[in-house]
Amino acid sequence: MDKPDEKGSQAKGAGGESSPMAMGMTMAKKMMSQMGAGGSPMEMMQKMMAQMRQSEDKPTMEKMMGMCMGMCAEMLTAIRQTNALAVHATPQLQQLFGDWLKEIEKKAEAAISQGEKEAGAIASKLNITEDSARYILNRLAQQGKITLSAKPAN
Repeated sequence: MDKPDEKGSQAKGAGGESSPMAMGMTMAKKMMSQMGAGGSPMEMMQKMMAQMRQSEDKPTMEKMMGMCMGMCAEMLTAIRQTNALAVHATPQLQQLFGDWLKEIEKKAEAAISQGEKEAGAIASKLNITEDSARYILNRLAQQGKITLSAKPAN
């Protein structure tokens, strides 16, 4: 399966700038990729902080704190939205959603069996967004039903 385009997945603010959440996610992805080569999360953070100090565009502590506060605010908003939806989800609705999700997973497996390998093509066949298709594909991989692979972005 295709790896999501990391450049295109960053959320942008009203002025076109990256949001604190997107910036934090980019930093986390970078840290996780570096951890594959060994090292603890603390060592990776220290390395990144050292790189930031050497950079021409040195962020001030105020700017960094503002980024952290913005990221926390976005996470709280997401938690509130999730909670608001969960409050209204009756057991019947939860069961219906679970049934629908199983059907979509079966259709995704069928599409893969027929040779589809791209998340976008699978999304089209299932009449869902590409992000939703990636979610379904990740679920199938976690269940051991499929294996995901990555290729370089064009």
